[in-house]
Amino acid sequence: MRYFFHLESETNVHIDHLGKEFEDAQGVKAHAMAVACKLAREDKWLGWAVRVIDAKNAEVLCVPIVDEALQK
Repeated sequence: MRYFFHLESETNVHIDHLGKEFEDAQGVKAHAMAVACKLAREDKWLGWAVRVIDAKNAEVLCVPIVDEALQK
């Protein structure tokens, strides 16, 4: 199934128009977490979230982008 990884803040949304195919929910979660961790290295993304939507337009997961120090 195709999943879309939108980036959202309180006032902005960056839509993922391409998405990515995954076989299972575990792969989707791992990818969303990896995206959030990568973006957390840049201060401008702190406070945003990676919102995962499936091909049926249903929300699957929302991963906040937080400072890496807070994740430990």
